[in-house]
Amino acid sequence: MILWLKNIWLSEGAWCNMIIKLPFVNKVLIFNLQIKKLPTQQTLGITNRTEDNYFLPFIDYDDVEYNVVEQDVRFLQTNYKIGTVVISTSSEEKMLSGSLVGHYHVIGFTKFTFPEIREMLKLVRCDNKFRYGWKFQQRAWVLRLLEKTDIKTGETIKPMVRLKKILVAPTNKVVNKAMVELIEKFYNINLKKYFKKFDNSKNVEIITYLT
Repeated sequence: MILWLKNIWLSEGAWCNMIIKLPFVNKVLIFNLQIKKLPTQQTLGITNRTEDNYFLPFIDYDDVEYNVVEQDVRFLQTNYKIGTVVISTSSEEKMLSGSLVGHYHVIGFTKFTFPEIREMLKLVRCDNKFRYGWKFQQRAWVLRLLEKTDIKTGETIKPMVRLKKILVAPTNKVVNKAMVELIEKFYNINLKKYFKKFDNSKNVEIITYLT
């Protein structure tokens, strides 16, 4: 027999008991459930899906040393020819050891198929939730651009991401022109000089979402 448990809406983080009585076997089953915390913050981000249904190399790192990020990116630049990428950060701290630890985003501009991006993400040390982030409502991977704000108060919870570094590498792959132009404007930088082949894209998918 299969029992389907319906959603129960309670306050955030609440606990409840679900009691199911099975009269034909004279048993009572008790499930102790913790209700998942509901989203309390909102923000704006970009997806890596292009207009012609290709995908760009996006990577999200949480609480890692910065040198891990560069090592992973160099690996992809060498083995997948992803070309020049932009690395940004929303928070960063210098440890007593001298290493930098923080939250980092990697934005690439070369176009790959959906399976190719999934393969790349299996090979890097990114946030595990992001690795399977294509299950997001847009069926694409999403990186935040603006600050996170509290839904009720509008208070800033996490700051806007800021530019960390442009990691340059050659590539002969086709580049998504729309994303290049968006990031150029967002950070006031010049990226076109690092690429040779551009598509004719004009739009980037920008979404607001709860987190």
